[in-house]
Amino acid sequence: MDKKILFLSLVVFCAPLHAQSFPEAPSTHRYWDTTNQSLIMTHVALETIDSAITHRNLGRGGKEMNNMAKSLCESGTPGQIVYFAGRSVGVVGISYLLHKMGRHKIERIFIVAASVDSAYGVTYSFAHR
Repeated sequence: MDKKILFLSLVVFCAPLHAQSFPEAPSTHRYWDTTNQSLIMTHVALETIDSAITHRNLGRGGKEMNNMAKSLCESGTPGQIVYFAGRSVGVVGISYLLHKMGRHKIERIFIVAASVDSAYGVTYSFAHR
């Protein structure tokens, strides 16, 4: 008797699930489309400006406030190049991985968030030169 009840309950609960249609797949896009090109170029431009202003400030006796960047940026020009270029490459790489995983909105939000962080760095550096 228990097997019949189990079978009937499975049929009753699973039949409506079978009748539902699947949602349409989200639209996909190529990674290097116009939107991502604009976002990445904006981020690279902000990183370049941040790098230049940071280099100028550190050359005039300033201090790096970002604890993660401190050791590289205060070691001289090569360290600053490694840090800022590495940030740009890292942002593009993580964004590409998000794209490959199908997280298309997050891939763009990540670039925008990194650009906001760079814009904050530029603003802070200009305010404290």
